[in-house]
Amino acid sequence: MNLPIFQPFVNEWMTFGFFFIGILVLVGSAEFMLSKLNVHPESSRKFVHVLVGILVATCPFIFKSNLQPMSLAAIFMVVNAISLKSESLKGMHSTDRKTYGTVYFPISFLILAAFFWEKPITLILSMLVMALADTTAGIAGSKSEQPRRFTLWKDSKSLEGSTAMFLAAFFIIYIGTDFFAWIFSAAFFIPLPILIGLAGFVGMTATLAESVSCKGSDNLSVPLITAVTYELYLINYTHGTLPILLLWTIGSGIIFLYAFRLKTLSASGTAGAFLMGVLVFGTNGIHGVVPLLTFFIFSSFISKIGNQKNTKESRRDIIQVLANGGVGTLILLWNFFFPFDGAFLLFLGSVAAAAADTWATEIGYFSRSNPRQLLSFKRVEKGTSGGVTILGTFGSLLGTASIASVGLLLGMHPENFWIIIGAGFIGSFADSILGGTMQARFNCESCGKETEKREHCGSIAQHVRGLNWMDNDMVNFINTIIGALIVYFFILI
Repeated sequence: MNLPIFQPFVNEWMTFGFFFIGILVLVGSAEFMLSKLNVHPESSRKFVHVLVGILVATCPFIFKSNLQPMSLAAIFMVVNAISLKSESLKGMHSTDRKTYGTVYFPISFLILAAFFWEKPITLILSMLVMALADTTAGIAGSKSEQPRRFTLWKDSKSLEGSTAMFLAAFFIIYIGTDFFAWIFSAAFFIPLPILIGLAGFVGMTATLAESVSCKGSDNLSVPLITAVTYELYLINYTHGTLPILLLWTIGSGIIFLYAFRLKTLSASGTAGAFLMGVLVFGTNGIHGVVPLLTFFIFSSFISKIGNQKNTKESRRDIIQVLANGGVGTLILLWNFFFPFDGAFLLFLGSVAAAAADTWATEIGYFSRSNPRQLLSFKRVEKGTSGGVTILGTFGSLLGTASIASVGLLLGMHPENFWIIIGAGFIGSFADSILGGTMQARFNCESCGKETEKREHCGSIAQHVRGLNWMDNDMVNFINTIIGALIVYFFILI
């Protein structure tokens, strides 16, 4: 079947206007329900969430081009952000907790429409999982008389809600895939065991993404994780590598749960590392996961030997996991769907920069003297961002060399060895400069101590200097970008 199957207007901008008005009507209905019918704010918000989600999921059936759906998403990104800030449109935004879900919603659809428009089944099912399964999880959690609560990151979740999320996502993927395979092409056949595995695999990753969400971020993470893992599963199936992917999924779950027991990862860090491992292995096999595992295992080992930080602070949470491995993961994902030369080298450059910075910090703790700020040469306490020592510099070189050596073992050309080392070291060098100049500093009102953390002594710390948005995790993230860029400029241009 060729798409679109129904075009209400010859001019697609007229259809765009129809959709725009339709969404406004739904938002207005939620406002009416809230103000006139005294419907609970959470119910009016879910009403908009479900119906708008279903509405935009029909876009591939109606629009030939993705320009109009993307424009629709962009407009509502701005509208929702303004209304959220001004505390208007409460029928759409009101909830029992602070959330940016209404802004994340159009962002996720914009990304899906941009990259998965030619894969309509993936786009449609991903939006339906967000609209229906995510809502089912919320309802199940709220209706349970004695919900069994757990917190992976910041938002509290319930076992009942997560179970409902998995089951709803499972059946959406199972029934939806079978239905659309029949609708679009009689030749598109998936054996029943593979289809069940697909539904379980995607249901698991979508549920984990929802469980580790914060302030409505599941409206972004759930549809994107659903789309990517859906495609990874099917592509690995068609390429004959699905058994290896599933074996890694089980094995990595054991590895990261063990890391959690060793207190090197927090609960959110464990979930984030597991999802990242699935994405990296699914896109690049052992060539992707070996450098990341090398970085993670040896960094954790060095940290444990030093025993310089208390157990809670030494655990990496999901933001720290993303800050160090997010850029590399995005590079491999992009290359998987849109292949380009040199992707593996860019990936190694980003991981080498993460290793260089982490090893510099961990090994630098063994230095007998306090570090100096890189630009001012003033002495600072150990662990202060921007501080360097001779031993820490040696650790930086050792960290980036370890990733470059792994690259050689995985088939990288020897002439690129020193470039990867240089990329990691320069990234770490830039990290020190940013950490000592632009990184945010906060003052804890409880103990009066200056800290790099936004929260200290259980409360929000006061920002005193540096760029408020550039915390240590952002500096680490930029460090990995610089490592990849150095490789790009020296090898790929």
